[in-house]
Amino acid sequence: MRDVHLRSTLTGIEYPFDRLEEFAENGESLEVVMPGIEKARARPGDRTWDRFAEFMPFEASHPELSLGEGSTPLVDAGPALKEYTGIDGLLLKNETMNPTWSFKDRGSIACSIMATERDETLTATISTGNMGQSMAAYGARAGLGVLVFLPDFAPREKILAMAVHGARVFRIGGADYAEMKSRVLGLAPRFALRIVSGNGPIRAEGYKMEAFELFEALHGSVPDFVVVPSSACGHIRGLFKGYRELLAAGLVSRLPRMVVVQAAANSPLVSAIRTGSRTVVPFRDFHTVAEALTSGKPPGGEEILAKAYEYGWLAEDATEEEILDSQLRYARSGFFVEPGTATTLAAVRKLRAKGAIGKDDRVVIVLTGSGLKDLDVFRLHAVEVLDCPVNGLEGRLESVLEEERRT
Repeated sequence: MRDVHLRSTLTGIEYPFDRLEEFAENGESLEVVMPGIEKARARPGDRTWDRFAEFMPFEASHPELSLGEGSTPLVDAGPALKEYTGIDGLLLKNETMNPTWSFKDRGSIACSIMATERDETLTATISTGNMGQSMAAYGARAGLGVLVFLPDFAPREKILAMAVHGARVFRIGGADYAEMKSRVLGLAPRFALRIVSGNGPIRAEGYKMEAFELFEALHGSVPDFVVVPSSACGHIRGLFKGYRELLAAGLVSRLPRMVVVQAAANSPLVSAIRTGSRTVVPFRDFHTVAEALTSGKPPGGEEILAKAYEYGWLAEDATEEEILDSQLRYARSGFFVEPGTATTLAAVRKLRAKGAIGKDDRVVIVLTGSGLKDLDVFRLHAVEVLDCPVNGLEGRLESVLEEERRT
């Protein structure tokens, strides 16, 4: 057994690795600590999990629990998005290519491994949709019973996707999402139930794999910026932890600067970073089309603020109008992303306009979730569908071709 433990991220309080509660008693995030990480090395293997097994806290990589997550493409953003943002070195890490169409699958396989290695038969999660669907799928793969707690505003398509995998779904009404999350997480010790949230230490271990894949795809070089739409914070801190461990192992010579992106209507982290606050600025009673980014007071968010100041991270938000415009711009370049992901395009454009990001900087935007996750957004877009009878097809096609050739 490896000498692995958990440590609170600000005050350094240590806990056993198998602790059920995801946060310290003082509310701080917990982080997995692996002594000797500086000696870890990549090794041959077909899967990222196999190649970077020495960086992971588990006894084995458990390919039998995999649904084929990871190894997502890192692609050039293309001329239209580069011109719009003013960034020539713009790249997209397309996490919509994961099995349940979001980055959450990386954290879910880690949670499944944790449960399996500890002979747990049941797990639970709190979600606005993507994580619940992901945990439902990976729980089914691992033979785990899965409970999902979600707010009553979660998109119907996400709820049905959880239920079809056999998860027991609790749709909870009448509570602020931050309040609901706090109450549900507090039930873990009472019911001896591992309840995973978006900022849990085990999920963050899965998100490290993104850093390892970027390390390989860029042949050991480090991007100047990595842009992450942020809500519960587990994704951005896990990805950055991966780079910190690569640095500790001597495999990279520097760290990327992370960019925290949120919707302007709910920007507890961005608002705090703008004012230099060390405390998260809570948001309540808000509405945003970016329903995947709904943590109005993310637990453990103070760690993200501390890292932002220590490492020079950037932060920016996007208005509702900018989110919808960016979603269409992504789509017209071939990437159909959900509104939460779409916040990133407007954000980097604004940061470039301010001079915070340079024209020639290498910038990686993480496309976190597919647009198919939230089809209700189409009511906010004017999309054209041409209806015509079969007998009128030839004439209608002729007029459309004329229009296209004029543009």
